[in-house]
Amino acid sequence: MSGKPRVCVVGCTGKMGQVICRGLLASQEFQLVAGVDVARAGDDIGQVVNVGHIGIPVTTNLQTTLSDAKVDLAIDFTVPHAVTNNVAICLQEKVPVLVGTTGLSPEDVEKLQHLAGKTGTPVLIVPNFAIGALLMMEFCQKAARYMPHVEIIELHHPQKIDKPSGTARRTRECMMQAMGRADVEDPEQVPIHSVRLPGLVAHQEVIFGDVGQVLTIRHDSFQRESFMPGVILGLQKLQKIKGLKIGLDL
Repeated sequence: MSGKPRVCVVGCTGKMGQVICRGLLASQEFQLVAGVDVARAGDDIGQVVNVGHIGIPVTTNLQTTLSDAKVDLAIDFTVPHAVTNNVAICLQEKVPVLVGTTGLSPEDVEKLQHLAGKTGTPVLIVPNFAIGALLMMEFCQKAARYMPHVEIIELHHPQKIDKPSGTARRTRECMMQAMGRADVEDPEQVPIHSVRLPGLVAHQEVIFGDVGQVLTIRHDSFQRESFMPGVILGLQKLQKIKGLKIGLDL
């Protein structure tokens, strides 16, 4: 592709979708050319995200939008029950897609993996875009090799529907792989405690216990803008991978 890659944000009027739209409008590397959502159809995206009129309306038909706007890359920040269909449309149009929607079941991921393999178009699923959260998972994976007694506490705002969070599930998966445990979805292996309260954004604490000592690894996102550097990194990696991949490797 020549020039800056042209990006469509699916779920552009949601809280995270708006942050991504603002970030892309300020980006020197990527160009926002379209936004799709069921809410605020026809409204100017710039006005939705409070940056003024930019001449790009919110649309509702993803397939038509991808074609009309000549989209190179798509980002999905919607809801779990919509992701499979959204990704299928993107792959049908040969548009690589970055998935930030959490709450996907193993069956959902399997479907997306099949679609990506069938079309040969990349899909990158990222449970958490915060660079600090990625480092936290990396540190936890290393700690789990030496301290296998561990529990996770994930804390989020009340509007977050999925429990446990995608970040917590991914952290557990990484730690159990490090410990050589096969059933990464077994909740008895590494318990996860979910908290939903006003005032929270996205937080996770991983507590390791051993004889005479406790190790705590914690990450806090106080603003959704903390995810934007990871979104840019995800778009960069999306152009280099094949098939479906989960997580950002630093």
